[in-house]
Amino acid sequence: MKIAIILGTRPEIIKMQPIIKEIKQRDCSLLTLIHTGQHYDWNMSDSFIKELEIPEPNIFLNVRSGLHGYQTARIITRSERALKKEKPNIVLVEGDTNSALGTAIAASKLKINVGHVEAGCRSFDKIMPEEINRILIADLASLHFAPTETCVKNLLNEGIPRKQIHLTGHPIVDLLDQVRNKINENQIDKFGLKPREYYLVTAHREENVDDKARFQSILEALSVLAESAPVIFPMHPHTLKSAKKFRAEPYLSNLKVVNPVSYFEALSLIKSARIVLTDSGGIQQEGALLGTPCITLRTSTEWVETIEHGVNFLAKSKEEIITTAKRLENEHDTITKRFVQAKNIFGKPHVAARIVDILEKLYN
Repeated sequence: MKIAIILGTRPEIIKMQPIIKEIKQRDCSLLTLIHTGQHYDWNMSDSFIKELEIPEPNIFLNVRSGLHGYQTARIITRSERALKKEKPNIVLVEGDTNSALGTAIAASKLKINVGHVEAGCRSFDKIMPEEINRILIADLASLHFAPTETCVKNLLNEGIPRKQIHLTGHPIVDLLDQVRNKINENQIDKFGLKPREYYLVTAHREENVDDKARFQSILEALSVLAESAPVIFPMHPHTLKSAKKFRAEPYLSNLKVVNPVSYFEALSLIKSARIVLTDSGGIQQEGALLGTPCITLRTSTEWVETIEHGVNFLAKSKEEIITTAKRLENEHDTITKRFVQAKNIFGKPHVAARIVDILEKLYN
């Protein structure tokens, strides 16, 4: 069996690590790692590859940033060349990125099977480019590895044949289980923070940081929260670019803005935070699995299970963010007790083994 795994962004590197490791351990398949270069900043990609002990990619496409159409077109063109040469039995893509969509299109045109890890997630908000990508990838894939029952239902409702859908859980469960001993409070000392006494913020989605009024509203809310507790903000390069473009520096003066952090630093910051505020799907998951209440800076989320378990809360406007943060402060002890019931929210360990078992059964 010859497998090609596509990486391009920091979340893909994180979430595919357990699958890459499982394939390597079995030593029964030929694995080709293709990195599209969608995230080309060192702290956003390469350092994660080294930190998570992932082999160096066999092929680097160097697509870099650009408008969605331009970037996706480069991914299609360059991944098509690579796949035509490598001739894998199946291409594995993860999540909802342009890298995943572009490669899925190229593979489908070459009549190569596509397996979709994290299949069936839906926010039902097509303002998000990621939602469009998810839906299109579902139409292209022949294997759908769904992390939750909700994801299975979404795929069935869209007409995906039941035999193509596999409820496996999410590989992030395996990764956190694997690195748990590397997540510790010592990692936050360098930032001058104390456990459970600060707020952690991340924001990078274009509907938040490319809209001046929306971005300003978020920053104003954070400035208010910073009056009662330190707010640390590891800033995505695109977010920093928007802050400069909109001259938003005055709103950042009360915040502890830092450069992107390593993965283990990020996990330690999440685990030790009192509350996490984010627009990231991955950090919503990590917050739920590490026991930290989360405020999602959006009107909807693909991880509805976190809302249903009462450990994640949606807030978009300045007023909603401030009000929700106050509620979480008042109900903090009650909310943190809910994480016991949310322990297996994204499945039980050995997710990667289940996925590779399915691939071996079908292709060996």
